[in-house]
Amino acid sequence: MPQLNAGALRSALQPLVGRCNVEWSKPATSGPPLAAGVAEFGLHRIAMLAIEAPTKEEVLARTVAISPMPEELRRAMMSHRATLRLLYVGHSEEPLEQLTALYQVAGAFVEAGALGILNERAALAQPTELVSRYLPQLGGPVPPVDLWIGVVTFLHGEEGSPRRFLMRTYGMEQFALPELALYMRDQSEADDAYHTLMNVCLYIIESGPGVQITSGHNAEFRQHTYLFSDPGPNEPELAAPNGLLILIEV
Repeated sequence: MPQLNAGALRSALQPLVGRCNVEWSKPATSGPPLAAGVAEFGLHRIAMLAIEAPTKEEVLARTVAISPMPEELRRAMMSHRATLRLLYVGHSEEPLEQLTALYQVAGAFVEAGALGILNERAALAQPTELVSRYLPQLGGPVPPVDLWIGVVTFLHGEEGSPRRFLMRTYGMEQFALPELALYMRDQSEADDAYHTLMNVCLYIIESGPGVQITSGHNAEFRQHTYLFSDPGPNEPELAAPNGLLILIEV
């Protein structure tokens, strides 16, 4: 657990967000050891809960266990012994601004010694060595979608039939948008598929609510044209709170 020092957190945040206020309550004297706090700047208010206990195993299974990272870093994150939970309770209605504010506070804790960041809504875990590459992009002209959107690859195809893979995103629901997916013939196509998904996600997020992407729309990327398609009856890996669209090259 990084030190819960209001002055230190305030000093770390001010160069990023300007004038801010940070407060921590005294740790609880009964029940599980925890402390609550709040960080405020501009329209933003971030509730903070420091718990001297590890994250639940089912949360680790859908974040740390499936996110790509060196195994020694995965072991370190899996064996953590304390958790800092952050919740946006501010007044901005823009999802992009909310996530930026959340990650500015989370980044301050990472710089203070936290092991990394878990984003349950994106099936994503990033150790300090990785997340620190994205933090300087917060608030810049190009939002760091890789910091907020996770991807998972599933194997499709029954025994005796040609195998194919489905790569899909998790985390677009944070922007009230549908998730995206691509089918691949071989895992060697994974890098290209990932970059295609991330760039289309970036385009949709940057376009704002004025652009409504639905089944039947087209997207062009790297001289390829993709059709947004409804996957039909949902299998478990196609389920998403705001729906899912499959990109089919045409």
